[in-house]
Amino acid sequence: MIHPKAHVERPDLVSPDATIWQFASVTGETIIGAETVVSPFAMLHGPLIGRRCRISGGVMMGPGFVIGDDAFIGPNVTLCNDAWPRTHKDGYDAETLYHKPSVVVERGSSIGANSVVLPGVTIGVNSMVAAGSVVRADVPPGTLWVDGAWRHIDGEQQRMKYAK
Repeated sequence: MIHPKAHVERPDLVSPDATIWQFASVTGETIIGAETVVSPFAMLHGPLIGRRCRISGGVMMGPGFVIGDDAFIGPNVTLCNDAWPRTHKDGYDAETLYHKPSVVVERGSSIGANSVVLPGVTIGVNSMVAAGSVVRADVPPGTLWVDGAWRHIDGEQQRMKYAK
């Protein structure tokens, strides 16, 4: 389902089983898999998104991002594909990002709200990034990225408990 108030440039690249909510912008060569939900105010321009993903509101993704099946991208997450951001774009070739991923979020991973993932990072299978993180290195499979480093997650699914 594509909401009538969503902007989808290439509906042929969106699975008929996906849901794109109002005010989402899906442009470029964005590919969206079956049963994926894109929330209002997400801006997607060229990522490859797998099946059964959740892309929250305020998410910004350009070309060069590969999101595996069953991944969760929290509200206001920014994935970066430009390692040297400048106003001039001499030497920047967005076309290469369609063939060489700049950020990979593997199957079953979650990225918490307001996180920033820098170029060249892979978020491993079933790993988690804590809300508000800046991820500047790979996150190994099955680990938690918090406070600038990754930690093992013991047991099936442990949750962090916050002091009140």
